[in-house]
Amino acid sequence: MFSFIHISDHHLFESENLFEYGFSTVYAFRQVLRHISSNVGQKADFLVTTGDLAKTPSANTYQYIVELLQARSTPALSPGQLLISPEGLQDFPMYVLPGNLDDRDNFYRHLLPQTPHMPLMNFFFEHKGIRFVCLDWGPQAKAIGSPEMFDFLATALQTELPLILLMHHHITPVGFQWMDDFLADNLGDFFSLISGKNILGIFCGHTHCTYETTVQGIPVYGVRSTAPQFVPQATPLLCLEAPHYRLVNVNNGVLTTQIYEVPL
Repeated sequence: MFSFIHISDHHLFESENLFEYGFSTVYAFRQVLRHISSNVGQKADFLVTTGDLAKTPSANTYQYIVELLQARSTPALSPGQLLISPEGLQDFPMYVLPGNLDDRDNFYRHLLPQTPHMPLMNFFFEHKGIRFVCLDWGPQAKAIGSPEMFDFLATALQTELPLILLMHHHITPVGFQWMDDFLADNLGDFFSLISGKNILGIFCGHTHCTYETTVQGIPVYGVRSTAPQFVPQATPLLCLEAPHYRLVNVNNGVLTTQIYEVPL
């Protein structure tokens, strides 16, 4: 049995004094990390963020994120893994996936200097008998299922271990048209590949909203962003709700989750 934490879509700047439509995304992110440290940090083995760390993806922003997280990376760590020590956490494992807003060059250079640069950050790691497969649908707002990603996925699925999939882009409609226009055109190929595999769950970002659904018998989860969210309507409109994070429990091949809301 073990637990991990899912967060997503932070839109961080190079200072807490810079704002997204009047909102300090850095402040909100710090509050979420503080809440995690105070409430579930002792229960979880690691934290994963499914992308869009930076709103302005400059070298200065990623260097500031490293300082904010008090992050370090060593060759002994898995691809994408940091050890972070902010807001009461101490050398806490954190996996970082890039989102469409993230600049891949600066992302690697500053956050993961020990990880070989990959144009698309497809990788997997294994933890206590579970294979975590991390997929990169590309740097565009609209997901692109590339041959490279599908080839990697086909290889990563060749295991007897149960699987959990992590990614930035969503893979199922969430109910507001402009966001669902960003779904990949070749999602059928994706679901054909994973059909019949022992996948415990799929965790996504991008939509800035919390949801739980099932596709072809597989649980699919999204989580509310730590940055401003979107009103669920046909055209884009920002709103502001309390950030969420999701505590995920895995016990003998059974996955359950719990949402925590962080007051600001």
